[in-house]
Amino acid sequence: MKAPVAVTGGSGFIGREVIARLVQNGWPVRALVRRSRPDLDRAGVVAIRGSLENGAALQRLVAGAAAVVHCAGAVGAPSAAAFRLVNVIGSARLIAVAAAAATRPRFLLLSSLAAREPALSAYAESKRLGEDEVRRGAGRSIELCIVRPPAVYGPGDRATLPIFRQLRKGLLFVPAVAEARFSLIYVGDLAEMIVQLLETPGWDGSTLELHDGREDGYRWQDLAEIAGRQLGRRVRTIAVPRPILWPAAALGQAAGAALGRSPRLSLGKLRELFHADWVCRAATTQSLAGGSPRTTFESGFAHTMAWYEQNRWL
Repeated sequence: MKAPVAVTGGSGFIGREVIARLVQNGWPVRALVRRSRPDLDRAGVVAIRGSLENGAALQRLVAGAAAVVHCAGAVGAPSAAAFRLVNVIGSARLIAVAAAAATRPRFLLLSSLAAREPALSAYAESKRLGEDEVRRGAGRSIELCIVRPPAVYGPGDRATLPIFRQLRKGLLFVPAVAEARFSLIYVGDLAEMIVQLLETPGWDGSTLELHDGREDGYRWQDLAEIAGRQLGRRVRTIAVPRPILWPAAALGQAAGAALGRSPRLSLGKLRELFHADWVCRAATTQSLAGGSPRTTFESGFAHTMAWYEQNRWL
């Protein structure tokens, strides 16, 4: 019988899919959870109650595990310190526990393509610093792999839901950035590639930028055209200049800091939105994760839109 895979962030959009794919592929799974999860019990997943702040829970999570898949992370936070608490300190604590385990598990860190541009935002900086902490903690004693996905979408995702709502209405508001391009990946493909990585021996600490196989990425107009073909009607794009959004971002950031809540739009997120190049460059590393993904945006859009409609999210 295989040794278990320990997963953090199993309640999140990507983590849920990773756990489902692991179970489908015959891996025993342990998941770090803050509260009881009947769905995990039904799937045969061993739930470890706790958090990244709980050292005893982390020890139970990784003991005897073949690998750790660290999906937990803060995507939104009211301050840079709040991002660091989860994405940097939490990651450092987990890799330290893994390194101290009797049988040191392999460690896969789910980072973000944003880590490539740490100066843009507190989130991006925290993801890069989290990678640095994991590399330092792994040293030479733990096999390490870092995965930097681009924008991830699919059924159940709330982050990209506003974009799908706009596409459905036929009017997509986009950042006014000439020649802006970005990569995408469907959540099921990302999870499957992570599972394939677990089947791949000899990790060497590589940082993998996994995408949907479209080497030059997408323009916003490409998304509108693809959605239009699926919907059977034209989808227009409206370019929004940065100065129009800056006051809302500044106000949202100030309010979030004062109230201790994650703003919908911060100055850092604005800089991320207007960054011109979010295309995955490490294309040759796709083969390490099981080859080409199966879901183009054309089919991924259809699957995701159908799920949103069936679950009345639109």
